[in-house]
Amino acid sequence: MAILSGGPNSGFSGKAGSVVGYYRMGKWVIRGLPRLSTKNKKGSALQNVHRNRFIQVQQFLKPISGFIRIGFNLEAKQRGNTPYNSANSYHLLQAFDESGLLDYSKAKVTSGLLPGAEDAAVFYQDGEFIFTWSDHSLNPPYSRAIQPKKDDQVMLLIYNIKDKQIDGISSGARRSECREVLKLQAKLPEEEWHAWIAFISDDRERISNSEYLGIVQGNSEEGA
Repeated sequence: MAILSGGPNSGFSGKAGSVVGYYRMGKWVIRGLPRLSTKNKKGSALQNVHRNRFIQVQQFLKPISGFIRIGFNLEAKQRGNTPYNSANSYHLLQAFDESGLLDYSKAKVTSGLLPGAEDAAVFYQDGEFIFTWSDHSLNPPYSRAIQPKKDDQVMLLIYNIKDKQIDGISSGARRSECREVLKLQAKLPEEEWHAWIAFISDDRERISNSEYLGIVQGNSEEGA
């Protein structure tokens, strides 16, 4: 049963025949109900490729949804959807290799036009992930709209994809400080940690694309 929310000329919520209405992102939306098909349960070869990609993207994004909420917030506002949907769309279209596997070097955890890190690097030592970069906030040429500033804040993410463990910072050191340390609170497993770095402006109105820094090998003996 559908319910009119504001009179006969308003949108409605609920099911009405073969369509369903709902309110999303400030707009009333109507969509058709999916048709049940025994054929779709098995799926064609192409359908199964898309399903497999979708599953991989969901498994990657769900543990870092909190970070994605910040990292894709500005892009989502431009697109009129949610940060998670923006990130999901990007990865489905841009982040797979030729064999159909998610390529983490193509993955993004933030999306924007602000210049990112320069000469960025990360290494692990004595239970800490140490990130470094160069401050290029005074280096021309940049347009005024995307000029990096010394008070931009670093955003860091490390992600043990195998065990679904993450840690990160969304408001870290200033760009001019050129260094930030991320120390895990939990015992560090001897696994591969994928690392990303990005910058966000102090007023949160600009953000950079994240940069993938590769894999850092943790040392389990540090936490023993």
